[in-house]
Amino acid sequence: MLRIKSVVFGAAEVAVTAVFFPAWFAVPVAVVLGALALGLAVLGASVVLNQETGLLLLRRGLIFRRVRFTDVTAVLVDQAKVSVARTNGGEISVYVWRKGPLDALLGVPAVASDVGHAISRCVALAQAAPDPEAAAPEERPADAGKTPARVRSRQSAALLSGWGVVTILAALLVRVHWHDPVLTVLGVILALGLGVTGLLSLLFGLWILLTGRAPELSQTM
Repeated sequence: MLRIKSVVFGAAEVAVTAVFFPAWFAVPVAVVLGALALGLAVLGASVVLNQETGLLLLRRGLIFRRVRFTDVTAVLVDQAKVSVARTNGGEISVYVWRKGPLDALLGVPAVASDVGHAISRCVALAQAAPDPEAAAPEERPADAGKTPARVRSRQSAALLSGWGVVTILAALLVRVHWHDPVLTVLGVILALGLGVTGLLSLLFGLWILLTGRAPELSQTM
């Protein structure tokens, strides 16, 4: 069901991009959106726990991340979202699998709680087991390989601010002058939606950069 949904939504996004944006902007954006939707339709989404290698694999179409169990510091389940915090990077979040009312209507199962508990169990077992490759305390500083929380916050804020700027620019490129009043209204709604989303992303990113604070991930393991 999720694969079918990705194809339908991907086709709709490509069509909207092709109609309401100039060709020089629409073509690369449509290619990216189409590739993401096709990748999700073909490869699907998965959460794989490999206790033999000690790795957690999170995949959503063409996008995938590998995380060692020993690098996980917290696992948080928020309705359909599972978030994993790492010692050497930022937070990774995935939806498994029901994301909203439409998914519930389509009968997509809500298994975020089960997946979160499974990740927590594997992480607890991996961190409780002795690590034969671990270096002696005097040979390996406690903070080796770790990125300070403030640095991670600034990196996330920079990405969020950049995304906000791109979204605002996209809103300015939306074609809102049509001979058909329906297309004109749809173009205005699209431009306003992109503009508001981009402005909120930009303000939130700047707020993190200025204050150095971001919402913290609570410990649930």
